[in-house]
Amino acid sequence: MSLRIRGFWLFRMGRAQPGKSGEEIVQTLKDSELRYRRLFEAAQDGILILNAETGMIEDVNPYLINMLGYSREEFVEKKLWEVGAFKDVEASQEAFLALQNEKYIRYEDLPLKAKNGSLVQVEFVSNVYMAGGEKIIQCNIRDITDRKHAEENIRQLNVDLERRVEERTVELVYANRIKDEFLANMSHELRTPLNGILGLSENLLEGVYGALIEKQKHTVQVIQSSGEHLLELINDILDISKIEAGKFEFSLEEVKVDKICQSSLVFIKQQANKKSITVEYSSLENAFTVFADPRRLKQILINLLNNAVKFTPENGKVKLEIRGNVKESQLQFSITDTGIGIVPEDVPKLFKPFTQLDGGLSRQHEGSGLGLALVKKMVEMHGGSVEVQSKPGQGSRFSFVLPWDEKIQAGNNLDSLEGSTEMGDTTLEGNSKVRGIVLLAEDYETNILATRDYLESRGYQVFIARDGREVLSKANEVFPDIILMDIQMPNLNGFDATRRLRADPRFAALPIIALTAFAMFGDRERCLDAGMNEYLSKPFKLKELEQMIEQFLHPFSG
Repeated sequence: MSLRIRGFWLFRMGRAQPGKSGEEIVQTLKDSELRYRRLFEAAQDGILILNAETGMIEDVNPYLINMLGYSREEFVEKKLWEVGAFKDVEASQEAFLALQNEKYIRYEDLPLKAKNGSLVQVEFVSNVYMAGGEKIIQCNIRDITDRKHAEENIRQLNVDLERRVEERTVELVYANRIKDEFLANMSHELRTPLNGILGLSENLLEGVYGALIEKQKHTVQVIQSSGEHLLELINDILDISKIEAGKFEFSLEEVKVDKICQSSLVFIKQQANKKSITVEYSSLENAFTVFADPRRLKQILINLLNNAVKFTPENGKVKLEIRGNVKESQLQFSITDTGIGIVPEDVPKLFKPFTQLDGGLSRQHEGSGLGLALVKKMVEMHGGSVEVQSKPGQGSRFSFVLPWDEKIQAGNNLDSLEGSTEMGDTTLEGNSKVRGIVLLAEDYETNILATRDYLESRGYQVFIARDGREVLSKANEVFPDIILMDIQMPNLNGFDATRRLRADPRFAALPIIALTAFAMFGDRERCLDAGMNEYLSKPFKLKELEQMIEQFLHPFSG
C-alpha cells in the first residue's frame, strides 16, 4: 500500500500487542487506516506525502489534485521537482533539501503552477516525522489565491484612497485659497465705497461743508446709520469665515468687565430710546476682572444686546446682569428681554450660521443670521459656554459664562468709573490746530474727497497721490510729515511703495499709516512688515484717523 498515514504506520509498529489476538490487532489497524483515509481524502487543504530519502511523492489527496488540475498519476511515484506544479526544478530541489533537514517549515506565499498554466498562491507547511523507521514528510498546502487577491484589492483600495485623499486635500487647499482670495477681494470692494459713504457722512455731521438744518442732519444720520449697519454685516461674514479657517485674531488679557459692559450699552442706547425700551444694568461688584479678549468680549455683548432690543416690542425692558460664581470659577453674563420669545423647536437653530428664524421673504427683522453663531464660537474660544431660556411671548434670557479666577480681582478694585470720561472732546478748534503736511495715497475719488476735506478742515495741508509711483515722486517733492498709504493702487502697490521709501534715508523714519480695505487675517502684519507704522481698516472714523495722526506728529500735545 502506498498510503503513508497513521493507521498504516501503527500496523507496521504494532506487531505484538499484549491481550489482543493477531486478528483483533489487524482489524483495529484496518479500522484506523480507514478512518484516517477518510480524513485524508475529505481534507479541505491539499496534502502531499513525500519520502524523505528519495523525494518521491507517495500519496496526494483529492483536494490538491482539484486545486492544481494534475491527475493522481502525474503526482504519485514522481519526485517533487518532476511535477509541473513545482516549475522551478533547482528551487524545488533546494526546498526538498530544506524539508529533509527541518522538522517544520512554512512558506506563507508560495506560487505553484496549475496544469492550465495559471499560478496558484499557496501557504505551504511541512512536518517531518519518523514512522516505522522511515522519515516521512507531510506537506499541507492551502490555496490562498483568493485571499491574496483580496489583500491586493485592499492594498489597491488603500493606494486609491490615499491618492484620492491627497487629491481632495489639494482641492480643499485650492478651494480655501480661492475662498480667502474671494473674501479678501469682496471685503476690499465693499469697504472702499463704504469708506467714502461713511466719511462724507461724518464730514457733513461735523459741519465740514457748513451747518445743516435739522431735517438734513437727520437724513445724513440715517445714511450713516445704514452704512454702519452694512459694515456690521460685512464684518460678521468675514469673522465667521476667519473662525472656520482657524485664522481668527484672538488675544487674551485682563479685562475690567464693568468698563466693557458700560461701553457696550452705549451702542444700543439710541436704538432702545427709539422704541422706549428700558435698559437696566446690574453687577454685584463693579470691579470684576476677567481674562478675555476685550474686543471680542465687547462684540459678544453688543450682539446679544442688539438682538434683545431688536426683538423686544416698544415699552419693553432689557437687562444686563453680571454674576460671579466662586465655587464654579465662572463669571456669568445674562441678557434678559421682554421680547417675542422663541418656540422650543427653534432653539437648536439659533447658533447655526446663516440661519434666521424668520428667514422668509416676509421676515420682519433685518440681519445676516451670523450674530449668534459668532457669539457661540467666540465664547467657546474663551473656554466658556452659552445657553438660552425662552418662552414664546414672554421674552428670552441669553447667558454665557467665562472662566474666572477670583484671585485676579486682588489689586483691581479701582474706581469702576475709570475711563468714563475717555470720550471727552479732544478736537482743537480753528487756528489752535498745529498744521502738518499729509500725503494721501488713494485712487478712489470719493475717499479722496472725504479724507482731504476733513483733514483740511482740521488745519492740515493735504497732497494727493493716485498711484504708487506718484507717491514716490510726491514724497520727493513735498517732503510730507506723514503719509496715508492705500495698499491696492495702480502701477505700484502700497507695500512696494513703502519699501522703496524706507530704502531712502530721508524717509526711513517718516510715519506711514496704512489705510486699506484689506481686512483679512494677517493683513495688518503684512503692512507692518512692509515698514508701515500703523494700520487702519476701511471704513474708518475720520476722527479716529485724526487722533492717530496727532499721536505721530504731536505726541505730547494736549
